[in-house]
Amino acid sequence: MERITRNSRVMRNFIQKYSLVLLFLGIIPLAWGQPAALQDSLIKGNQLYSAAKYASAVKTYEAIAAKGFESFELYYNLGNALYKSNNITYAILNYERALKLSPNNEDARFNLEMTKKQVVDNIDLLPEPGFLRWWHELINSRPADSWGTHSLISFFLFLLLFALFLFATSIRNKQLTFWFALTALCYSLLTFSFGSSQRSKLVNHNSGVITERSVRLKGSPSETGTELFILHEGLSVQITDKLGDWIEIRLADGNKGWVKEGALIRI
Repeated sequence: MERITRNSRVMRNFIQKYSLVLLFLGIIPLAWGQPAALQDSLIKGNQLYSAAKYASAVKTYEAIAAKGFESFELYYNLGNALYKSNNITYAILNYERALKLSPNNEDARFNLEMTKKQVVDNIDLLPEPGFLRWWHELINSRPADSWGTHSLISFFLFLLLFALFLFATSIRNKQLTFWFALTALCYSLLTFSFGSSQRSKLVNHNSGVITERSVRLKGSPSETGTELFILHEGLSVQITDKLGDWIEIRLADGNKGWVKEGALIRI
């Protein structure tokens, strides 16, 4: 009885710590309702878009975003309104932001790919090994809160199975509950890592879109640095370093260089 009580105490402490970690990382989906005023504004923006008043719809959506509100619907609709207003660069920016919140949305991805065809720079994607590409696609198949839900459910399943293991009387039942519990724990930790990875993309903003009409990519963070080539607005890039007001970026083909921070907007 004493051993079981001690095990229960350890499990309880583990539950508390694990749940706090999930909450800290923000990958447990929380029931945050949309404020009524913002929801009304979003409906108004949608109505303006449906009436082909795209410029007014853009202003309405941007006013919502300026208040710090974020959602897939907001960024996706704003991207559509910007595209209809022939603002290709900022349409790409908002489609990218929408996909960060819902990475597997086919409509947003299709619109983004179609819009990118109008960008001047046509940079080939760096080839990626098959397994690595599959692994990244798996992680990106769900947003952070979805992976958090998987992690939490499988963790509590682990706790249930572990409790059954503690109280099992036969060797066979102990073996079965042990291995099922271990599988549930491994899946919980795996999906936890997936959720953390997706969460870091939302928080760190390590990607951006070139917003200047043209910008010179430098070999070093200096105006006198060697000019590598010229980039044009609408190009999506990865941000790899920062030094003063210079940003090191990596292109889809793996090339790197430096641009002024004001030449892009972080996604």
